[in-house]
Amino acid sequence: MSENHLKTKFLTGIAVVIPLAVSAWVMLSLFNFVGGILSPISEILSENGVESGNIVVIIQILSVVLIAIVVLIIGTIAQQQVGENIIKTVDNYVTQIPGIGSVYQTTRQMSDLVLDPSEDGAQFREVKLVEFPAENAYTLAFLTSESPPESVTTAANRIIGDDSAAYQTVFLPMAPNPVMGGHLTHVPVSRIEDVDMTVEQAVQYILTTGIVNTDASAESM
Repeated sequence: MSENHLKTKFLTGIAVVIPLAVSAWVMLSLFNFVGGILSPISEILSENGVESGNIVVIIQILSVVLIAIVVLIIGTIAQQQVGENIIKTVDNYVTQIPGIGSVYQTTRQMSDLVLDPSEDGAQFREVKLVEFPAENAYTLAFLTSESPPESVTTAANRIIGDDSAAYQTVFLPMAPNPVMGGHLTHVPVSRIEDVDMTVEQAVQYILTTGIVNTDASAESM
């Protein structure tokens, strides 16, 4: 294995690990912070004879519920104009932090590309089915471009020996976080199938590692 190849793999690993580590650290810190805020409740429960083991479980459940409510409120505010201005300000400060800024900016751009329904990201709004990572195994993919660069198509056709083959560029997201990693792949059109699923449904399906049945969710609405 060449030094450049090893270096590329190492940098790729860092690009995947750092966002995950930062996210885990933030969630753990937030969880501990909320647990500290709820400590008076544990004292009240203890005075009322609740066992210590049950108190820990109750505080943990309350912490998760409170964090979920706060995240929901932030998401609601973020959809308003004031929230967008706040997010832009935070983005400007975070992106200036050495090391973390570049990772944060890349993650945000990827997240916006997947979830932003603006016209600029319209081509990314289609969900496809691609045979990957093995024969007769399939994965959901997001269409990013109707055709890759001509140089890519020419090289791929030279490999397979077919100058007329057409390709599409798709992003194969990794579960459970589709914005943290995946594979940008150029696939022959003949091996790509349409899926009757919105990007929102596909993201939900990926985030829950297939636990949430998006078809059943749609029927129940």
